[in-house]
Amino acid sequence: ADEVAGQADEPEQRHAARFDGGRLDQPADALAPAAARLLGRPLHGFGTPGRLARESAARTPRRTAATALALALGLALVSFTAVLATSVKRSVQQTYTETVSADFVVESARNEMLGGLPATVHHHVAGLPEVAVASRLRYGHWKDGETVSALTAVEPATLPRVTALKLIAGSLDALDTGGVILAGHVAAERGLAVGDRLPMTFSRTGTQDVPVVGLLRDRDAQALQTDYIISLDTYAKHYAEDVDASVFVKLAGGVSLSTGRRALAAALADMPTAEVRDQAAAVAGRTATIDQVLGLVTALLLLTVVIALLGITNTLALSVSERTREIGLLRAVGMTRTQLRTMVRGEAALLAALATVVGVGLGVALGAGTVRQLGAAAEAAVVLPVAQLALVVAVTLAAGLVAGLLPARRAARLDVLTAITHP
Repeated sequence: ADEVAGQADEPEQRHAARFDGGRLDQPADALAPAAARLLGRPLHGFGTPGRLARESAARTPRRTAATALALALGLALVSFTAVLATSVKRSVQQTYTETVSADFVVESARNEMLGGLPATVHHHVAGLPEVAVASRLRYGHWKDGETVSALTAVEPATLPRVTALKLIAGSLDALDTGGVILAGHVAAERGLAVGDRLPMTFSRTGTQDVPVVGLLRDRDAQALQTDYIISLDTYAKHYAEDVDASVFVKLAGGVSLSTGRRALAAALADMPTAEVRDQAAAVAGRTATIDQVLGLVTALLLLTVVIALLGITNTLALSVSERTREIGLLRAVGMTRTQLRTMVRGEAALLAALATVVGVGLGVALGAGTVRQLGAAAEAAVVLPVAQLALVVAVTLAAGLVAGLLPARRAARLDVLTAITHP
């Protein structure tokens, strides 16, 4: 059957060469035959139909490359997004749990970063006998030249009891003088040190030369979600808002987590906007936006993958049309309809496998490179979502088999005599 296929295929090869442009002038065109033969080795387990499927994909390199590339680009974007989102989420989780030692965090139930908690929340929580310390955080924006940056306002006296901040230089207590603490990478980028002044423009008080009183480790600054930290007293001078974003709570000695949670819930029963969260829930709230963006982007990218899979169906349909005489001769020398369907479906699976290897590999490499670049400022580590990538691979290969069903059915239904006499 292999010999018959090779002899019968000469007209189809000439036809395919015209379709391919007659020459290989793209790197993908030159690599496609070798890649198809390498990835197609497992198809030999299906006998002659598997070998023919492998050779069919290799003998039209431009068409194979174009079909696989369309699917590979979609898979690359899906893989890139998955690696980037997973790495950022893991980085947020690690930095938060390493820096924040509070037992609970009281935050807005709607995850409002700039506020949402009335000042009375802090008073209710701090007055509980089960609570050792309650430390408030507020967030704000200021104009940094032509851009807008965010800052965090803290209580210098209580923050060290609910966090494990490590300053590179200066001290947290110096915030009481009206200064600002910078993340280490910001100070390095701006060439600032303790004692220098940073121009900060506020909507309420205009431009102020704020003294730099400390430099904070980047991971700790990331846990507080900004690179600029001021005291709550300084915040009150430049902002009119009087709402908290978070209240870090440390329980008194001997109080269990369950007892502390019940006491906090009872104290905040009349404040529906306030939600008591443990560390896991607090991290989930901070990564919720990432999950939403990832879900939206993945859904959009999956549409491109579906379109690319339809391209495999069209490519195989064209291939079956071009190889009508070959198919007829194969049937004449004894190939069954089942074997013929196996051959066409094997070619579809091979195209999907080629696209998967290229797309997932490229996406993972780009995602890892992007995370490493981000890690220079935020100390993010590359995390591969193995389960998610494995699911992408499995679904793509299964979809490739489905994409070959219609062309395989059409090939199997060809009349033998009509196919042999096809010009």
